[in-house]
Amino acid sequence: MKKILAAAVGLAAAYTVIPTVFIRSTSYGIVQNNGMPGVMLTFDDGPNPAYTPQLLDLLKQYEIKAIFFVVAEKAERYPEIIKRMQQEGHVIGLHHYTHKNSYRLSPIGLYKEVAHAKEVVENLTQSKVALYRPTYGHISLATLPVSRKLNLTPVMWTGIFGDWKIRTCQTTLLQKLHAKRQDGATYVLHDCGQNPGADDTAPAYMLHQLSQFLQQATLEGQQFTDPKAWLEKNGH
Repeated sequence: MKKILAAAVGLAAAYTVIPTVFIRSTSYGIVQNNGMPGVMLTFDDGPNPAYTPQLLDLLKQYEIKAIFFVVAEKAERYPEIIKRMQQEGHVIGLHHYTHKNSYRLSPIGLYKEVAHAKEVVENLTQSKVALYRPTYGHISLATLPVSRKLNLTPVMWTGIFGDWKIRTCQTTLLQKLHAKRQDGATYVLHDCGQNPGADDTAPAYMLHQLSQFLQQATLEGQQFTDPKAWLEKNGH
């Protein structure tokens, strides 16, 4: 019985944790450092009707473009926010149809989840989607084959800050945002807190800290990467 259990644990790790550690440590098949001057801002888990419009207002104030990795079922619910993202020059990527963890999806299940998300978002935007970020940053053995089959580039990050927790936003977020500034940096923040383990109202605190960060960083001459320019450079 112990041997069977050990074999099952080993197989599970080979499908889940091992690919995540290997791919994120080597950047094999994914983008982390984007290779462009400045910092590129990306946002996960929206759209959220309370927080995403505030975030769009803030980005518009500083004339910064971002990538939004959207949950497609939320995009269906709030198509006007998706249209605003598009109209204001942001790039829209996929973050699954629901917020299901890749570790809990078979290869077929993952393909269906991502393909459905792609269909939904492309129908809403009437344009091709090129970018994909697995939920929780979890990469299974099926992630890269599914991405290739759907012509998607997986994008991870160089800076993740725990902003889904109110306490982190209040204590360390601003300092961490400044500490990770470098050319090619890809930041991930969250404009929706309605996921297991997250605080529902954390995006309100994130927005406050992001506003302070953008004010100080732009005064210091920090450049922010236009994701459309990055996509064009990479042939998308």
